[in-house]
Amino acid sequence: MKDQVAIITGGGSGIGRTTALTLAAAGAKVVVAARRKEKLLEVCEEIKANGGVGLAVRTDVTVQEDIDNLVSATCEAFGKIDILVNNSGMALPRTSTLNVTREDWEKLFALNMTAAFFVTQAVARVMARNGGGRIVNVTSQRGINALPEIVPYCTSKGAIMSMTKALAIDLAPFNINVNAIAPGYVMTDMVAGLLADKERLQSVLDRTPLKKMGTQEEMAAAILYFCIPQSSYTTGHTLILDGGWSCQ
Repeated sequence: MKDQVAIITGGGSGIGRTTALTLAAAGAKVVVAARRKEKLLEVCEEIKANGGVGLAVRTDVTVQEDIDNLVSATCEAFGKIDILVNNSGMALPRTSTLNVTREDWEKLFALNMTAAFFVTQAVARVMARNGGGRIVNVTSQRGINALPEIVPYCTSKGAIMSMTKALAIDLAPFNINVNAIAPGYVMTDMVAGLLADKERLQSVLDRTPLKKMGTQEEMAAAILYFCIPQSSYTTGHTLILDGGWSCQ
């Protein structure tokens, strides 16, 4: 992936951070975007220490001005954009459908869904002018198999899968491939907090055919596949990475 330029939103931690390191190790110049600049700088320092090229751009992807600045800063630094990984997202505390507030619903959709579309739109305009590119959305297995009391989250993640297919059709004439990964339970800081209770963790493992959690490195490797030249015939696809949960 030498000389490829990749933007990763939510690149300061979790799957985004690991993806940034993975793409950089494969030769890409990596731009990490998130709201916490200090986390982004840490990722860039690690990329540079390993001989790669990284750029930190503080970005709130729910703000159009920030999106435009992200695209401009990337083009100014590297002249193009080849890859976009839409990784920014959030979850809400478990809440009965009867108690979900409009404020929480709109906040979640603004980050999980609306931001992904408008970041994609801004980046795709650059890709279209330059002959194509790759876009990878990070959704969730919860978009396929729901759990109780997380209706907003499940809905937003299912919507991203649908958007991935629709974008793949619309952007194909510009040689832009659009795919997604749908992780199950992956050991990130957020999931570690959710599964701090040993009984709850064991319950998850018992319901997972492979009897283990996913790793951030496994998610990043799947994203890498969608970015390399050998995946050029794949578009509109969501790759489910859940240890077999959705097979049941």
